[in-house]
Amino acid sequence: MTQPDIHSDELFRFAEEASLQEEAAVALPSWRCLIVDDDEGVHQAIVFAMSGLVVEGGLIEWLHASSAAAAREILGRERDIAVVILDVVMEHERAGLDLVRAIRSELGLGDTRIVLHTGQPGFAPEIAAIRDYDINDYRTKSELTRNHVYTCLAAAIRTYRQIRSINAGRAQLRQIVQAGNRLMGESDQAAFATTALVQLAELFGVAPLGCALLHDEGGEPKQIRVVATCCPPDYRQEDVLPSQGGPDQDLCQRSLNGSGLEFGDNGLALTIRARSGVCLVLYLRIASTLIERVDASVLDTFVAHVGAALDNRGLLWQLHHDAYYDRLLGLPNRRRLCDLIDTRCTAGVQSDTVLALIDVDRFGEINEALGQSFGDALLQALVDRLLASVPQEVTLSRVSADVFAVFGSIDWVTPEHLLPLFATPLLVNEEETMVSVTIGLTRLADVEDGNGSTVMEAAFQALRIAKTTQRGQLAWYSPEQSRRTHERVSLLNGLRLALRNEGLFVVFQPQVTLKERRLIGLEALVRWRTESGNLIEPERFIQVAEQSGLIREIGFFVLRQACSVLAELHDESGAELRMAINVSAIQFRHPAFLVVLRQIIEESGIDPSHLELEITESIAMEDTAYVRETLDALHEMGIQIAIDDFGTGYSSLAQLKALAVDRLKIDRAFVRDLRKADADASIAGVVVQLGRRLGKGVIAEGVETEAQASLLVSMGCLEGQGYLFAKPMELDVLKAWIRSQAQQTVSSV
Repeated sequence: MTQPDIHSDELFRFAEEASLQEEAAVALPSWRCLIVDDDEGVHQAIVFAMSGLVVEGGLIEWLHASSAAAAREILGRERDIAVVILDVVMEHERAGLDLVRAIRSELGLGDTRIVLHTGQPGFAPEIAAIRDYDINDYRTKSELTRNHVYTCLAAAIRTYRQIRSINAGRAQLRQIVQAGNRLMGESDQAAFATTALVQLAELFGVAPLGCALLHDEGGEPKQIRVVATCCPPDYRQEDVLPSQGGPDQDLCQRSLNGSGLEFGDNGLALTIRARSGVCLVLYLRIASTLIERVDASVLDTFVAHVGAALDNRGLLWQLHHDAYYDRLLGLPNRRRLCDLIDTRCTAGVQSDTVLALIDVDRFGEINEALGQSFGDALLQALVDRLLASVPQEVTLSRVSADVFAVFGSIDWVTPEHLLPLFATPLLVNEEETMVSVTIGLTRLADVEDGNGSTVMEAAFQALRIAKTTQRGQLAWYSPEQSRRTHERVSLLNGLRLALRNEGLFVVFQPQVTLKERRLIGLEALVRWRTESGNLIEPERFIQVAEQSGLIREIGFFVLRQACSVLAELHDESGAELRMAINVSAIQFRHPAFLVVLRQIIEESGIDPSHLELEITESIAMEDTAYVRETLDALHEMGIQIAIDDFGTGYSSLAQLKALAVDRLKIDRAFVRDLRKADADASIAGVVVQLGRRLGKGVIAEGVETEAQASLLVSMGCLEGQGYLFAKPMELDVLKAWIRSQAQQTVSSV
C-alpha cells in the first residue's frame, strides 16, 4: 500500500484558519516542543502543520535536533520542554528508545511528554519502553496528518500542563504516577481494576470501598459487568455494589453516558475510557463532604494517567497475544506450544503424552490454484473439525502455515483418533472439499533431554519421514532417527569445514581397453580426509552433500581439480587421455552450470573433447527443454556425455536414441552378477547390445576379476575400470603408475 506523503499540503487542511490566526495575533503563552528526527522534511511538516494553531491556550515554540545526541544536549540545559516528538530510528535502530531512557532515567524529566513516531513500523517500541518510560503516544510517520499532529500535541500538552500545575503543590501527583507503574504491573483485568480503585481512594484519603465495572463500547449496548470489588472485612460484598435500579446504579450509568465524573449523595462514579472502546467505571463510596478534597484538575490527571495505563495494558496484551497466538485462527502458536511442552517435561509426566503434527498435503498448490481466501477458509474448516473432535484437555496449535499440532494424552492423540477426522470432506465456503494430511507423531518419553524445542524437532523428523515415504501417511519418531539426524548434521558441518580447509581431495581411477589393457582415460573421484587423518567413505557424505545442496560446490571443486590434472598430464606425457567427471543433478540443473563449466575449461586450457561428464540416468531421461538444451550445448562444445550406472533406472529407448549421449556405463552391480552361462542374456549383455545398436560406446565399472573382463570382451564391451586394473589414486601415485605401465609396454615390445 502506498504510504501518504507527510509533506503534502492536502494532509494539513484544517477548518477555521482565519479565526485561529486572529487568535494567534493576541499575546499568548507558549509551549516549548522539541522535534528529534534526522529527516529535515519531518521538522518542516510538523511545524507547518501547527502553524498559527493555539493549543491549550498557547502557541508552540519549536526546538529542533537532528540526532539523539543533539537532543540529549538540548534537554540537559533546557528543563521546561513540554513535549518531545521523537523518531524511533535515527543513528541506529535503538537511538530513539535509548534517548527515551535517558530522558526519564538520566535527565530525570518526568514531566516532559514523549511522542514516538517511525517511518519503519517493524522497529516498534519494545514492551519495556512502553511500560517503564511513560510514552504518551506512538505513531507511524504516515499518520502525522495535521489533525493527528494537533490532537496528539493537544493531548500531550494538556497532560504536561496538568502535571506541572499539580506538581506546584499537590502530593496526589506522586500517588498518580506511582499508580501508573503499579497498574502496568498488574497481569489481569481484576487486579488492574482493583489497583485503580485503591489509587482513587488514596487520592481522597479514604478507605477503598466500592467496585469497578467494565463496559466495551464495541459490544452489547447495555452490557456492563462488575470486575472487582474493594470492601473491608466488616462489609459484605453486596454493600459496596450499586443497588439494582437505585441511585448508585443510575450514578454509574450517568458517568458512563455523560461527562465521565458524577457525584451522588453516597459516593462518586468516574469513567475512564480507553481508545480501544473499553470503559472502566470506578464507583467509590465516599461522603459528599469529602469530595472537595480533590479538585477537577487532579481527577483529570488521574483519568488521563489511568486511561493511558489502560491503553498500554491493551497494547501489551495485544503484543503478548500476537507473540503466543496465531492471529488468523486464534490458536496457540509454536512458541506457546513449546512452553506447554516445557511445562509438561519439567513436571515429569512425559510418559503418557504425545505430540502429533498434521501437515495439509499440497496446501501451497491449493492456495495458488484457488486463492489465499479459500486457503484460509480451508484452514478454518479444518480447525473447526479438530476443535469439535478433540477433548478440552488436548491442545490444538498452529505451528506453521499448513502444519497443526495436537498435543495431549496418549489415550487420545493416536492415529486411530486422528486419521478418521480427514476421511470425510470439509465444508469450505459451503462446498465439500477433501483434504489429504500427513502426520508425524512422537511420544515425549522417546525424546532424550526432552523440552519444547527437542520434542518439536522430533515430531518434525517423523513428519519429514512420513512425507518422504508417501504423502497421506503417518510415521512415529524413534530415537534412532535423532541419532541419524545428528550424524548428518555433524557430517554436513565437517564437510563445509573440509571444503574450506582443503580436507577434500580428488583421486583418479584409470580406464583401460579390456583387450590390450591400454590406458585411455581417468575418472575423477572426490575423497574426504578429516583433520585427524581418517578417511570418510563417499557413500556417507555424498548423500548429505546432495540433500544440503553443498554437492554443487563440491562438484565444481572436483571439476576444477580434474581439468587442471588433465592439462598437466597432457603436457607431461602427450597422451590424449579423457577425464570422466560425475555431475550431480543439482549441479547440472543450476542456471550457472554452463557458464562456470566454460570458465573452468578456459582457465585450465584443456581441449573440451577430452572431457567426459557422467550424468545419472534420471537426469538423461528428463523430458524437459532445459535438459535437452544443456546436453546439446555440451555436445556443441565437444564435451562427451556418459550415462552413469546405466540400467539402474527407467530409460525410454526412443528418448535415449535422440539424446546427445556418447557412452553408457554398466553399473558395477551388473558386472558383479556376470555368469558365463548367461552372459549375453545378463543386464550387462543387454546394455552392450543396446549400446552397439544405438551407436553408443560402453564401459564397465567395478571389474575385479579376469573372468569378468573376459566375459565383457566376449560380449563386445571394449572398455572398463576397476580394481583388476588399478584403484583410485592420488596424483603422485597415479603418475608413478602411468610411468610403470609405459615401461611394461616398452618391455613387452
